[in-house]
Amino acid sequence: MEMKHSADTSPVRKLRIRALHTLDRLRHVKSPGLAIARLLGRPLPDRLYMQLGHWLFFGCWPDFAHPRTLSEHIMASMLRCRDPILKTAADKILARRYIAERVGHKYLVPLYGIWGSADEIPLDTLARPCVIKPSAASGRVMLLRPAEAVDIESLRETLRNWLRLDYSRLHREWAYQGLQQRIMAEKMLMGDDGQPPPDYKLWVVGKKVRMITVDRDRFMGRTRNLYRPDWEWIDVRHYPCENHPSDPRPKQLDELIAVAEYLAAPFEFLRVDCYLDEDSLYVGELTASPGAGYERFEPASFSHEMAGWWTTPADRQRRIAASGPRTAD
Repeated sequence: MEMKHSADTSPVRKLRIRALHTLDRLRHVKSPGLAIARLLGRPLPDRLYMQLGHWLFFGCWPDFAHPRTLSEHIMASMLRCRDPILKTAADKILARRYIAERVGHKYLVPLYGIWGSADEIPLDTLARPCVIKPSAASGRVMLLRPAEAVDIESLRETLRNWLRLDYSRLHREWAYQGLQQRIMAEKMLMGDDGQPPPDYKLWVVGKKVRMITVDRDRFMGRTRNLYRPDWEWIDVRHYPCENHPSDPRPKQLDELIAVAEYLAAPFEFLRVDCYLDEDSLYVGELTASPGAGYERFEPASFSHEMAGWWTTPADRQRRIAASGPRTAD
């Protein structure tokens, strides 16, 4: 990889780099109105902040006391649940340890390093290809390929910004509060076409996988298909992605489901993101609040269907109470 070491470290150049990063973030905002509302709504308490966000994004006021959709359930759990295990899913480093302890190291993507300072990262000698990302945030990722030129100063500025990021404030996700932000680099898995392989996301609701989404071209015009656990295609669009031609049933489907359900067992809800590389299965990330609840399905009725599987601790207690006391035979 050609690494560009610029001698120009003037304030003007640094300001230009920061402006470019800001413009790049704005280009990836899927709801500009919601982004503006977040800025204006920073002083608001969490519940009202999230209610307004839901109204702006979905066009209706949410009922967090009696959730009707998958999105309302995710947001309601963000407000209600304070189980420390949520921080394990939110912190990618803690999540790696959890995955290794629960299902084994073989399911981990090879790790190249973890750093607390952007200046400590050996960008010149880091193994290629690789993926660089912050440990306590979502949606931030940098791909380093062998033959691509990289502006070292610009890249380090991006990494510094990541290390300063308090992701808990963006969507009011308690799970990210207090987590130490670090930078990590993992091996970039590659398909036969030289691109990252499809991303299999298994949505575990009510302790069972209810849906599997398959993402293709994640960094170049992402598309997404939805499947049931038996690999029946679901005629639903998961906004903002378009569908793509049908995916072949993976030969590791049973293993995918078993691993996801076992990892999700202690959680009220969990999405398990996986990759398949030849005969290997890797667990990339865990998330207990995908999209912070801003998950739109077309038709919207599918979100209601998914909500029907959600079981809260209070639901389980009511079912136990309704079943009555056990009597001896």
